[in-house]
Amino acid sequence: MPKSISTTNKKIGNEKDQSLADILTGFVVISCLFLSIVSLSLFLVIGSIKDPKTIGLFGLLPYLTYTLFLRRDELKDGNHWPSFSKHNFVLNILRRYLRLSIQQPVPPELLSLDSKPNAQVVLAVFPHGAYSDYRIAMDGILDQAIPNMADKVRTLAATSMFRIPIVREIGMWTGCVDASRKVAERQLEHGRSILVLPGGEAEQIQSQHGKELVYVEKRKGFIKLALRYNTPVVPVYVFGANDLYHTTNIGLGWRSWLVKNMGIAIPLTCGKWGWPICPVNVETTIVFGKPIDMKCKESGKPTDAEVQSKHREFVIALEKLFNDNKMALGYGDRKLEII
Repeated sequence: MPKSISTTNKKIGNEKDQSLADILTGFVVISCLFLSIVSLSLFLVIGSIKDPKTIGLFGLLPYLTYTLFLRRDELKDGNHWPSFSKHNFVLNILRRYLRLSIQQPVPPELLSLDSKPNAQVVLAVFPHGAYSDYRIAMDGILDQAIPNMADKVRTLAATSMFRIPIVREIGMWTGCVDASRKVAERQLEHGRSILVLPGGEAEQIQSQHGKELVYVEKRKGFIKLALRYNTPVVPVYVFGANDLYHTTNIGLGWRSWLVKNMGIAIPLTCGKWGWPICPVNVETTIVFGKPIDMKCKESGKPTDAEVQSKHREFVIALEKLFNDNKMALGYGDRKLEII
């Protein structure tokens, strides 16, 4: 492992709490899934260049036609498949491998809101982590926190995700839709809740093993959206997300340029046993905060001052959520860095 890669030994998983079978099964299955994604993508791209009349015409072209023109579900209501999220064997293996769980008890204020007819929320989740592996597995257990709203949650995801075979399908089935403002508005207008990772690529590229960092100071769009639709915002913190991979700052300058100018994040990482495509089996815990009321003086038309005020309230709540839970979850020596 390169010396520049962080090796902070914190919360990398108490393997005594896991069977060797679960660890090995998770490692093999997750690695095979990622290798399948990479192999199929390279086959379609490189094969189309080398043999455009066969692979290009009968492979890449039909797939692009289908995803770009015939089925643009990500621009509408998605293609959520709750049974897949809850019972798919790969996702169940991933949940066991990460020991993914929702911290109980969930705030009574959130449960009270969830019990109301036609309730909606904006779930603002931090941190993104190097790859946010936990996100697809999280969809199948949301009913442990918001049982009535869970199946109506849609996750805002980067447009590029919907161009990658297998990734597109898994993303769609676990509730993802395009992260454009128009699509987000559509979800709220149709009575759904949305899950957003506000830090996005900027936070992803700065993810560091052993460091709790969130990119939120300049992220106010989700607050403005919630104010426009009078939808409560729920701060959510995922303990362990930043420790799923060891990261490096090599080439951070040009990689940050790609994020800023092209919206492309290229994390340089290594995971379990130095393997770059399988996360470390960190115990991953999702902690929900209390809903923050989002009302503005003139309905649907928040002022800049109102956005700023509610954004500050959210940041304070997120930091408090982290500090209130870090000791019990084994992160007592860490401080949340907000940038």
